Amino acid sequence: MRKHSPLPRRQRGIIMVIALITLAIMMVGAVAALRAMNATLTGAGNVGMKRDMGNQAEIALRKAMVGLNSGVALTSNATSINYSATMLPTTPEGIPNALLGTTPTTVGGLGAASNVVDLTAAPAYGTAIAPKVTMYYVIDRLCRATGDMDTGNCLTPSNPSQGTDGSGGIPTTSKPVYRVTVRVDGPRGSQSFYQATLSN
Repeated sequence: MRKHSPLPRRQRGIIMVIALITLAIMMVGAVAALRAMNATLTGAGNVGMKRDMGNQAEIALRKAMVGLNSGVALTSNATSINYSATMLPTTPEGIPNALLGTTPTTVGGLGAASNVVDLTAAPAYGTAIAPKVTMYYVIDRLCRATGDMDTGNCLTPSNPSQGTDGSGGIPTTSKPVYRVTVRVDGPRGSQSFYQATLSN
């Protein structure tokens, strides 16, 4: 008597379902990894742009320092060097109001338009690429009134020199503190402010 072999079992396609689920999970993981990579690249780009804006701000700071040492009388306002002999009104963060607004070319009337540092077209040193930044700056003496410096009227360095002058005599009198604030307008609508205080 011949035995009949059992009929093959019907395939139910379970392997196909598992493969499709695995493929879907892999696609979701790939999309998540791509998004994370894009976010990382954007963050790195923003950090680099911010650092470059800080480096470019040094140009305006140097220009302001040259103005302070140009021999202009610092007991009164001097628009030629964007200088105020009195402390300027500021925001709660300490940014002078003169630097706010759309385009503070003349810094609220305290400066000259020729002092704007425009690097939107000129290539950076050693490259053929323009930094695409525009810088505005203002210098204010941290005093309540114009005129000669007075320790009761002006902010002075916290640690004045306790030594003597060059000839071994009495120490020189305290000097007022000057605040230089630079606004840097960069690409993609970015904006940063930088400050330095000095006494000359």
